[in-house]
Amino acid sequence: MGTEKNLEIDEIDRRIICILSSQGRVSFRDLGVQVHLSANAAAERVRRLQSANIIRGFHADIDYPKLGLSLQAYIDVRLRPGTSAQSFEAVAMKLSGVISAAILTGALDFRLRVACNGQSDLVQLIETLRSRAGVQETNTTVILRELAGSVRLPDR
Repeated sequence: MGTEKNLEIDEIDRRIICILSSQGRVSFRDLGVQVHLSANAAAERVRRLQSANIIRGFHADIDYPKLGLSLQAYIDVRLRPGTSAQSFEAVAMKLSGVISAAILTGALDFRLRVACNGQSDLVQLIETLRSRAGVQETNTTVILRELAGSVRLPDR
């Protein structure tokens, strides 16, 4: 059992989280203006959310096509019986092109998000997965266009 204690967050904290999810480099002054707090009060709230690991970091939003990675896709993976999730994860996360991975419940075991330099690179990545990682089956869905927008937190 974890010893984590849930931090009580209010509507201002929720707005801060949403703003930072799309504007990670916003100044505390500008953040404070948007949530009607002083810069110091906004900074303190961000530090509190970071201390509670609600905000785990700030990341760059990468335009993969501008890096020559014009094809993005999801690869759903079902492992062969007896293949450990840890061994698959160790192989998959080292493959060039894998951006992120999620462990799933249900009929599938993993969902990988990949960025490739075209169809032939995607095919090569899938073949590598199938040959090295204990994969029984894959199903690939190409991303046509990503929808931009800010993060919305579900209502409580």
